[in-house]
Amino acid sequence: MSKFTLFRKRQLWFPTIWGGLVILLLLTVSSLFLLKQLAVILAPTDPVPDRTYLVVEGWQDEDSLLSALAIFNAEGYHYMITAGGPNKRFLSPEHASYAEQAGAFMLEQGLDAEKLIVISAPESAQERTYLSAVMVREWLALNGTDLTQLNVHTSHVHARRTRSLYQKAFPDFKIGIYATVPDSFELHQWWQTSDGAKSVITELIGNVWVACCFHPGEPGSHYEKWAVEKSEQPSDPR
Repeated sequence: MSKFTLFRKRQLWFPTIWGGLVILLLLTVSSLFLLKQLAVILAPTDPVPDRTYLVVEGWQDEDSLLSALAIFNAEGYHYMITAGGPNKRFLSPEHASYAEQAGAFMLEQGLDAEKLIVISAPESAQERTYLSAVMVREWLALNGTDLTQLNVHTSHVHARRTRSLYQKAFPDFKIGIYATVPDSFELHQWWQTSDGAKSVITELIGNVWVACCFHPGEPGSHYEKWAVEKSEQPSDPR
């Protein structure tokens, strides 16, 4: 009959001083490698095969929009969707939303008006990119498309977060992504400029927040379209 005990002796292996130093060295080298590659990781270009619609985030600068137009023409897309919320960069903007602003720019650059679809989003209190994705999803649903793939074009290190948010908004789709090449810093040497450091660190924080803390509501719910305007807030039942 076994004797009742509360504790049992086990053999536990610990690294020696030299073993610990080797482990520390490997962790340091791996961390430095990942740190140097951080901008590249945040700016993937990985499109899916479908060439029906190309969604273009409207807040991008003109160089990025021109890049999107070049991809649209070269890849033979059928339609371009410009998406985005209210234009907050100017007190009296010419166009009310980034979607409209980008759409007007594309027309000025020669895009056929019959190939352009402008989908504006309202102000969002939680995630503007996500709300834009929701508005695109609803437009596609209303227009009876049977797509299962969609490509999105955005600005360099914002690409990974954009793809994650579109994937949340389109759980049944496969989302592809195009990322522009930044003109103010090198992806492989992002830490050498203030623009690079600010962009990469900001996007790293944004990606961590999306992964751990962003939980959108059910499709069609108020929480999925959480807006700033009081008129769009649910009434207080009290």
